[in-house]
Amino acid sequence: MKDRATKADITAAVLMDEDTLVLFGAIAQPLPADGVVLLDGTVEGRFNGVCWTDGEGDGWFLGAIRVSGLVHMRPSRIEILNVDGDADGKRLALPRLSNVRTNPAHLVTALKGTQPAALAAALDFACTLMPSGVAGEGTPSDRRLRLLAGLAQEASRPDGFVEVLGRFRDGGLMIQGWSHGFPCGEPPVLVETEGLRLHPAASAAFHRPDLPGDASGLLAVVDGPVAAPAAIRRIHYRAADGWRHLSIFEHRKILADGVAPAHARDMLGGLQDDAARRAVTRAFAARYNGVETVSRLDAPVRIGLDMALRVPGAGLFVCGWLLDPAGLVRAVTLKGPGIRTRLDGEWTRSARRDVSEAFVGDPLFAGRLVPGRDAHGFTAFAAEPAGLPAAAEFHLELTLDETAPDGGVVFLPLPCQPPSSDALRRMLGAVNPDSPSIERIVATHLGPMLRAAAAEPRDPAAAILHPMGRAVTAPRVSVILPVTDGREDIDLNLARLANDPDFAEAELLVAAGGGAHERLAGMVRQAAAFYRLSVGFVAAPAAGDPFEAIAAALPHARAERVLLLSPSVLPTERGWLSALERAMRKPVAGNVATLPMAPVMVSPTLLYEDHSIRFAGIVAVEGPGGAVTYERRFAGYPRDWLKERDPAAVDAAAAECALLPRDLLARALAGGGRYLGAGPKGLDLCLRVRAAGGACLWLPSVRLVAVDEPTRETHDPRWRRMSALVDQWSFAESWPAVVAA
Repeated sequence: MKDRATKADITAAVLMDEDTLVLFGAIAQPLPADGVVLLDGTVEGRFNGVCWTDGEGDGWFLGAIRVSGLVHMRPSRIEILNVDGDADGKRLALPRLSNVRTNPAHLVTALKGTQPAALAAALDFACTLMPSGVAGEGTPSDRRLRLLAGLAQEASRPDGFVEVLGRFRDGGLMIQGWSHGFPCGEPPVLVETEGLRLHPAASAAFHRPDLPGDASGLLAVVDGPVAAPAAIRRIHYRAADGWRHLSIFEHRKILADGVAPAHARDMLGGLQDDAARRAVTRAFAARYNGVETVSRLDAPVRIGLDMALRVPGAGLFVCGWLLDPAGLVRAVTLKGPGIRTRLDGEWTRSARRDVSEAFVGDPLFAGRLVPGRDAHGFTAFAAEPAGLPAAAEFHLELTLDETAPDGGVVFLPLPCQPPSSDALRRMLGAVNPDSPSIERIVATHLGPMLRAAAAEPRDPAAAILHPMGRAVTAPRVSVILPVTDGREDIDLNLARLANDPDFAEAELLVAAGGGAHERLAGMVRQAAAFYRLSVGFVAAPAAGDPFEAIAAALPHARAERVLLLSPSVLPTERGWLSALERAMRKPVAGNVATLPMAPVMVSPTLLYEDHSIRFAGIVAVEGPGGAVTYERRFAGYPRDWLKERDPAAVDAAAAECALLPRDLLARALAGGGRYLGAGPKGLDLCLRVRAAGGACLWLPSVRLVAVDEPTRETHDPRWRRMSALVDQWSFAESWPAVVAA
């Protein structure tokens, strides 16, 4: 590199955030407004700045260095090159920075003391460091806001008053007043409350006979969200001769909600300068007033909504159709407080022949609908930031091509449904599981939305206990039999248990979930009396699967040990409960030996009806990239393959038949993962048992038959596929490879 470095004398250096350093000082030669930064000749960043020459002919500059992670660096050499990084171009070699501040007031004081005439240019530059006030464009750091406020305090001069303020439904602001030099057209403004925010605006002047000849009335529409009118102190703007501000008139009027649109509309006809009037008209037309305006279009564009669902704190799902055969719609944007998201870039389209048929006779669409081109449907998602009010309102904004008869934008309100179970099922059923982007949709939208919905506090109907049969004062074990699949009877299960002396002093809790048959309770009562069993019938209508039924029945369990027993598991011999109990008390090899007092969840061997192996322990298998999967050992093999006799530690037991301490089960269920189906819940329960300090055992010598019964699934195939995809994501999120291993 040629040595063409120019010298600089740094008067102030202020760190604005972790990545941005603002510099002010004297310079021998002017710098380009946009440049490349090199730290110690290797780390590259960007430079933006402004240079000027003062009245004495001295050169000065104000600039920002942007380098990722700058706050953690201590470079010994900083060089600024032109925007192309040309080695033969001008470069600025900065002296070593030894006094970097974090208080923006230091920079304001330095500018005021040495270059007061440059304060307006400095405020111009500070505005370039700010995101606009438009939602979704980032939040400025506190130091940037303080720099903006400090410079405005010094550089801005009074130039009129705001007399009327009104708020639009979308958070935008209407201001009316007067000034000497407020620029007409589309100038950005700084709205001052306790701090300052930069907002796009549109403004126009109108004649006021009560004002001096060099002043005029002012009407402006400021893009939102803007602070409440009562909190606004000043409106700053860049006039031709520097920064000026409108003060708030002492007797200013704040329009009631909903009045601002009508007030602004009445004033449009009196605005001066055609270009400025059009800018204000466009800005006003872009304000959403809570009503649907698509149906008023003379253009061949129509939109319909099938479903809008919102999970507060997570996001929104929108499903509907857009009929636009002439291609006049340029953008479809979801808007609301804190949200401005383009939907049409990543939405999923689907065929909607019914929409084509509904409009084929409409004169507006005559000759425009092509047979077979029916891809009018769409499904789309939008994430929302945390902290939005539960009653927040949202709408769709359609931006039309300038050639459209109506032009501008039109709106469709979004009446969002709450995340009820039925609404969530409908949402899943509307999503196409064969979409090429389905994995991203699940990870980015569906998974977080459903997880947030599951975390919402619920008030399900309480589980009610109905004692049946004989009473047992101190039960040996509490057996929970969850029934949620619509079967009418569990007489065979009760008969097998009644024939085993191990269960003579046991209590049996039949947990009847929402899918239980209405005749189940009567048949259980008859069987309990006939077999002289101690049975508690737990009516749990809110339980949708066996694990929810188990959770509903557990508070009614009185024994210290609980046996989870699926109605599909049938004992083939007596005394197997005693064998499970002995295994719980006996230390075994492996990881359990190091924790001999650890609570244990123990399962027997489960066989299919042909006596092939269904469960012989679940083990974790590490795959490529460290990913962990869980496999059932010897599944489908003949039972003769099993040579083990002693209990063995496994990564997961079988929730269909497992004995474990009641308090351990309670802790595991309390932290249970949120899933749509029951599929992952058994493995999730076992992993939470281990996370709670327990261990999982498999007892090879005890063998029971697990009947492979047909599922009584009522959901459509698309819902089942989508719920499985979401549950896979939820499990992977709950148990990352490093944790699960």
